[in-house]
Amino acid sequence: MNLINCPMCHHELEIREYHCPKCDVSFQGRFQKNWLAGFSASQLEFIKLFLLVQGNLKELEKRLGISYPTIKNRLSEINQVITRHPIADSDFTDILADLDEGFIDVDEALSMISKRREQ
Repeated sequence: MNLINCPMCHHELEIREYHCPKCDVSFQGRFQKNWLAGFSASQLEFIKLFLLVQGNLKELEKRLGISYPTIKNRLSEINQVITRHPIADSDFTDILADLDEGFIDVDEALSMISKRREQ
């Protein structure tokens, strides 16, 4: 289980104890979180594959069987976890840049903007 925030008040949880199930020893204190702790299992798998293909988005598309816009959305979600700042609903500069570069067409851009507004 990957708890990051309190299920009651939604405040960020603090690590206060580590436990070894083999020797039944526990360590208590205030421990810093690893920056990777904020990612879900699927996001970690995506990051792993991204690194294995050395950032080649075409290869990532092929291996995962997903579209370029979906990959961009996943990378955007990962960036939000890293920076702890959600992308503003009204910020579409990344989508417009992809449209301008020809990575996506107008229909895909409109779909991505609609999805971002729903979040």
